[in-house]
Amino acid sequence: MPIPHSIKRHLCAQKLQYEVIGHSRTDTLEQAAMASNVPTCKMARAIILEDEDGLVMVVVPVSHVLDFKALRQLLGRDCLDLANPANFKDRFDDCEKGCYPPLGEIYGFDTVVIDKSILMLDKVYFEPGCQTSMVRMPGDDFSQLFVDRAYAGEIAHTIDVLMSDAARIQYTPHQEIKRRVEQVYELPPMPEMATRILKLQQKSTATARDLASIVEMDPSLAAQVMRYASSPMYSYRGKIKSIQQAISRVLGFDMVMKLAVGLAIGKSFRNPVEGPLGMEAFWRHATYCATLSQALAKALPEKHRVDPGMAYLAGLLHNFGFLLLGHMFQPEFYLLNKLAAANPKVPITQLEHRVLGMGHAQEVLDMGHGQIGAWLMQAWQLPEELVVTAREHHNVNYDGPQQQYVDLLIVANHLLKRHGIGDEYSGEVPEHVLQRLGIPLEKAESIMTQLLQGCDDWNAIAEQMAA
Repeated sequence: MPIPHSIKRHLCAQKLQYEVIGHSRTDTLEQAAMASNVPTCKMARAIILEDEDGLVMVVVPVSHVLDFKALRQLLGRDCLDLANPANFKDRFDDCEKGCYPPLGEIYGFDTVVIDKSILMLDKVYFEPGCQTSMVRMPGDDFSQLFVDRAYAGEIAHTIDVLMSDAARIQYTPHQEIKRRVEQVYELPPMPEMATRILKLQQKSTATARDLASIVEMDPSLAAQVMRYASSPMYSYRGKIKSIQQAISRVLGFDMVMKLAVGLAIGKSFRNPVEGPLGMEAFWRHATYCATLSQALAKALPEKHRVDPGMAYLAGLLHNFGFLLLGHMFQPEFYLLNKLAAANPKVPITQLEHRVLGMGHAQEVLDMGHGQIGAWLMQAWQLPEELVVTAREHHNVNYDGPQQQYVDLLIVANHLLKRHGIGDEYSGEVPEHVLQRLGIPLEKAESIMTQLLQGCDDWNAIAEQMAA
């Protein structure tokens, strides 16, 4: 995709110098910087925030992390949080999905804030709405785009500064942390759609038609049920014309029940889209883990067999603690997401203790996403299998109730790590976990290979969930 005409016209009208540098297609700004051999400290990122007063574009270096407290103080807007992409995607209709050029005036943002460090650069780079090119501008010319059009302040810091100066920099204000800790059990309510489905499950007379009527109320949920039923995993040769057919002929009542509950619950949170813990990576991991866990469950010896539908739901929901962290402590989660991207070989549990266990948030966050996810499951009165797997899915030595579900997730996550999916630190599957399940490594690897054959379907489902 070429550079949008709106950007060309604006830069030419301002008589500013720039040049376009082509590179191979990338998925993130960090990858684009690497492909173009550009220092991330000289590359600008646009972050879109919102509150009841409207949208705000914030421009910071790719190498930096946004300081929410400093930004809120600069603007006097205490409730600014990451915006829902649905509220601004139409503004970037000439850009590829997820590409937001750091040029707020062009895209109709009344409020734009830029970090002062960018204004002091000799050269500035940014992605111009496409993932195959980079714009390079003299620093003075880039700064001209913001003169009298934007707020400027020290609103971002490098990761090294944040980590070394943890005692000084506070992400979420103390009183806000205190309030959230005191109300930690007042978690978000169960989404209405999920509640309806769970109530239907309790009815002994419920039919596929009853379930289909609920699923059809949510177009996104309905589309994903249809896609799942049409996937190679089920090898259904006929044409599926309705949700009811998908339930009765392909997936089965219980499987769709669990699938629908998981997808409905997932829509209750809105976290950052990008990064290893962002919504895109989260749903890709959740979808693959759920599908692989279900397939592994079906392959277990009879004496170790568990409910494949529950295995699917456990895989889909086991990392929901990350969504709750982003919901309750957004600034800290933003930093954790950045650290995970910069340290892909460091276990996520270690990074959590470095970021989420420091400062005033330590009282609640030091235990990490597993325990917090378990709180959520308990608050929503979900089955014990889901509570335990949320809490123990990184514990290879777990020995307790629902152990087989935990072991399934451990095997699935280690296998997925071999393909760059998920937050596990190693692709080496623990042998003692395989022995407990009674499944050889070769068989588990074969199931993983079969799963990857349908990767287009799983990626499409994950993309829809993150949208």
